[in-house]
Amino acid sequence: MSESVLDYLWDNYVHRFLAEGANYQDLLDLRARTRTFSEWPLRWSEIAEAYEQRAENAVSAGFTLTAGEHFARAAVYYFFGQFLFWDDPDTKRRVSEHCARAFRRAAPYLDPPFLPVEIPFDGITMPGYLRLPKGVSKPPCVLLLNGLDTTKEEQLVISNLCVQRGLATLTFDGPGQGETFYKMKMWPGYTEAVVAALDFAAKQPSIDANRIGVIGRSLGSHYAPRLAAVDDRIKAVVSWGAMFHLRNFRSIPELTRAGFLFVTGSHTIEQGENYTNSIDLTTIAPNIRCPIMIVNGGLDPITPPENIELMQAAVKGPSEVLFIADSNHCIHDRPQICRPAMADFMQRQLHAI
Repeated sequence: MSESVLDYLWDNYVHRFLAEGANYQDLLDLRARTRTFSEWPLRWSEIAEAYEQRAENAVSAGFTLTAGEHFARAAVYYFFGQFLFWDDPDTKRRVSEHCARAFRRAAPYLDPPFLPVEIPFDGITMPGYLRLPKGVSKPPCVLLLNGLDTTKEEQLVISNLCVQRGLATLTFDGPGQGETFYKMKMWPGYTEAVVAALDFAAKQPSIDANRIGVIGRSLGSHYAPRLAAVDDRIKAVVSWGAMFHLRNFRSIPELTRAGFLFVTGSHTIEQGENYTNSIDLTTIAPNIRCPIMIVNGGLDPITPPENIELMQAAVKGPSEVLFIADSNHCIHDRPQICRPAMADFMQRQLHAI
């Protein structure tokens, strides 16, 4: 890909890099050293490897909290090293595997720890993490649904905000995402995989099965309300990206459009539309009766503001909207406003039951 792709990434995603824990000086160094998009995975990986070495040194010295933070940052850097890198599947897979490995090393050292789980679904298992807040017996639980190119490892920040508020979290890679992509592609029945994750959560003796909510980001902002529409075990939902429909598929940014083809295993726009045409809540949204929070920015080129209006008008439960007119996709440029508000919503709704 051309140098213009690098400019596009820096212009549109630096807020997301920072929101997920990237260090500003690391980003400055990365930008100075990356000349072409083909170098993107290598340059991110070089910085990630340095953090992994710091983490190993911390483990050897007995500083496990520091080790957890360094391993987690390494995982985030590996994640962004493969992020949107559709044209070289082998490199994307290799860096994605490094991301998953680094986070597995971080998991027991984070506070509270991430507990690895395997969620059975349709002959495969979906890897994930259950995380329990300290000092809370039978806490409510929040399912964290990934986006198009989001993985369970990128859910650390929102998980932190939830556990700080006495909420457990369950993260996982569904079909077409992260580690599960190599077992099963994304397809219109993705909700079935989310129901399987909900079934898994409801059987965990450490959480309260009567107080489960769901936060879905980006593409997950479609499946979170869809889950609430088909399963009344969901008591609260956050649509973090407000994807009511994707009728504008052909006009979304090229790099994102290419991602939909990649995760579904499609080779043409027409094949991709076999999946994206299923992204529409028109007929099912009236079944949503639990409280819903709808979140997005007005400058989102993927999910235009009409999606917020359509979703709020269609649902039958109480709704509230967090909308910032001059903000971007999922309000990644104001994480200090958006993310605590979503966690507060979940705290208020689930602790009230």
